[in-house]
Amino acid sequence: MALALLAACNSQPAETKEQAGRPQATDPKTNPATACYRYANQGDTVTLNLIHVNDDVTTGTLMYRLKEKDANTGTLQGSVKGDLFVGNYTFTSEGTLSTRQVAFKKTGNAFIEGYGESIEENGAMKFKNIDSLNFGSSIILEKVACN
Repeated sequence: MALALLAACNSQPAETKEQAGRPQATDPKTNPATACYRYANQGDTVTLNLIHVNDDVTTGTLMYRLKEKDANTGTLQGSVKGDLFVGNYTFTSEGTLSTRQVAFKKTGNAFIEGYGESIEENGAMKFKNIDSLNFGSSIILEKVACN
């Protein structure tokens, strides 16, 4: 009988119905921050979803649906340095898997895609010089609520 009392004192309390329905606190170190951005105008749509994993890695998804062009959707992996995200975009378009480097500059609550001269390196397109990119695009991806 003493053994049963000792076991009862050392056991964890059972979860109540009230506790079961309550959201659990999450540790910010294991719950990465997600930010979503979108451009939509006259039938063109671009969406960018970024997930900050740690100081060196940011992942996400990118989708282009531009009028009279083939749509493509894929994944991103790169990093954010200051106000610039640079990463590799791996996507499928017309059944072909491709990779190209992308760059987005954060301005306020928006991102603007950078363009510049590219070269092919190991089967992927890469910017020749990140420092000379042009961010004068009319496509501005505004921050939106993530779904």
